[in-house]
Amino acid sequence: MSTQLFGHTATAHELFVRLNRLLVESNETTCGLIVTRRVLDENGLNRLKNDVTKTEASREAQVVYEAASGLLAILLPDQKLSDTHYVSLSVKRLLQGDGPGGALVIAGFPECGVPKEADMLAMQDMLTGEADQDGAILIYNQPEQSRQSFTILIVDEDETACELLDSRLRLKGYEVFKATNGLDGLRLFDALRPDLVITELSLTALGGYELIRAIRGRKEAGGTCGILVLSENRVERDISACFELGVSDYIKKPFSPIELEARVRRLLEREVRLA
Repeated sequence: MSTQLFGHTATAHELFVRLNRLLVESNETTCGLIVTRRVLDENGLNRLKNDVTKTEASREAQVVYEAASGLLAILLPDQKLSDTHYVSLSVKRLLQGDGPGGALVIAGFPECGVPKEADMLAMQDMLTGEADQDGAILIYNQPEQSRQSFTILIVDEDETACELLDSRLRLKGYEVFKATNGLDGLRLFDALRPDLVITELSLTALGGYELIRAIRGRKEAGGTCGILVLSENRVERDISACFELGVSDYIKKPFSPIELEARVRRLLEREVRLA
């Protein structure tokens, strides 16, 4: 069993970041999540950690507890909502032995979409609204508008970088397509009309700048599609040239995957607002 204990004050945002990181590290695209509020001392928390992993469905559970707020989250990698509900019954019995508490909110991902920060906030709100419901098990259903699937096109000759981006972005629920040269990238762009293009500048067949100009020249989707340049090129003049061509963001290699995911999310959320 792998467990994580965070004893300092954490917001729903910080808790989401930690849970998200655990899910990425597990290499799973499906998970169950149980969230509740409970006051636990160290002995109670350790007992919960030991007891919750006794079933097959929760053997690899990741337990996150924030003592200051009493926010408890149990992440169940590779488990569906039905399995999560089964585990929540055991968690309910275990927690009731430590005294009265509030409700438990459960969710299954991607059954209701890949987990997002807004989901964690919504689940926390459900707990607040049902604070007096001792042991009630509530099922969180993600709003339809949060389930939108974005399409991302990656254009890069570096296969290692492509595979890293592909695996992490797919885990976030995006549809990802890859091209290893600029010409194939433009062909895929015309066929897919993606929401975001992530491209290197150093490309064969059609250079990165030419690819950007071609995309921006497309009347239908080229003007609204976000373009994120991910490149080893660190020359300020070239970076400025990219923004002059209409690039949305520029990240230098080597890059932080977590930072890149945050920037991708920000760009796509902006596209939704502008739509």
